[in-house]
Amino acid sequence: MAIHFEAFSRVEDVDRNVWNRLAAGASPLMDWEYLAALEQSGAVSAASGYRPFHLVAYSEGEPLVIAPLYRRDRAWVEFGDGGLLEFLSEMTGIAYREGLLGALPLTPVPGYQFLYCNEVELYEAYRMMLQYIDFVCQSRGLATSRLYFLSETSPTLRSLLLDMGYMAIGSKYYLWFNRGFRSFDDYLATFKSSRRTKIKRELRTIRQQGITVGMVSGEEAPAGFFEEMHQLYVRTWIKHMGPEIRPFLNASFFQLLEKNFRHRCSFSVATRQGEKLAMALFYEKGGHLYGRYWGCFQEIPFLHFATCYYHPIAYAIEKGLAVMDPGFGGEHKLIRGYEVVPIYHYIKFHGKKEHDIAEAIMKKLRAHYALPFERV
Repeated sequence: MAIHFEAFSRVEDVDRNVWNRLAAGASPLMDWEYLAALEQSGAVSAASGYRPFHLVAYSEGEPLVIAPLYRRDRAWVEFGDGGLLEFLSEMTGIAYREGLLGALPLTPVPGYQFLYCNEVELYEAYRMMLQYIDFVCQSRGLATSRLYFLSETSPTLRSLLLDMGYMAIGSKYYLWFNRGFRSFDDYLATFKSSRRTKIKRELRTIRQQGITVGMVSGEEAPAGFFEEMHQLYVRTWIKHMGPEIRPFLNASFFQLLEKNFRHRCSFSVATRQGEKLAMALFYEKGGHLYGRYWGCFQEIPFLHFATCYYHPIAYAIEKGLAVMDPGFGGEHKLIRGYEVVPIYHYIKFHGKKEHDIAEAIMKKLRAHYALPFERV
């Protein structure tokens, strides 16, 4: 079968229906509308160091595989709170150079994957795209290709990446799994008595202050919810990052979510006597609930846990959702029933010095980096 590839500098240049058909089984953050909101708002752009380079593989005019990719000319803030390549450059003394990145932009969580049609064999889909990525990097003088925050649910891709010369660096992430719970009390019953008592006390403290928390679907959200979510996102950003660093997301991004992505959105909303105290934004798709942004108008003890964890978990149980992804970071999630899952970040160095660079990095990692790693 003859295959040809095209690269697109905007997701909107790829047919929305085609993209979403191939993304049917993927995270909502891989949907056309979400990536378009990032690009059209300017959150993802050359100015932010993310230049879209979306690859589509065609056979007889039909798209088989899509790899959402970005050309990166800087390493800052593409891996958690800092750039992994920036860290590796400091460790090895090897200067950072432009590369090709596959990841969820500005969102350090699992969910990235290649999108593919059901008719193509999975191994072949991955192989053809990875081979073409090699070609792009070598022909354009790009130093690296890297795929971040991949779960281990795809052993086919994992094995192929290692076979094709990628290094894998492992880290941990936290997810909540619905272990057949029929009620919130079933979830509480999984804890030791002392922890169960503490959770009940936290929720009781919230209720005794006259605060109620509930979930509101994006399609039923009143006018102004998305704008308020942006305001709260900015408040939370300034609290943790300071006013000197500009927030990644802007008002236009949240407006585009409201216009084109509200069918995937839901809000956890805390109120008291009609006054909104806090909100958290979630995305929902395929039996998974994804917690993304949170903020509060008043600092109240335990409000964050009630709004972002307990009530969304109750909602997931009620709806029969299988998984809740609370977002990046926080070992405090473990004492609230979240489980550790491994995730992996893959890096390949291109060019004639590839082997020496990889070996230098692995030597430094063995000496200084706590995360597990491997290389074929």
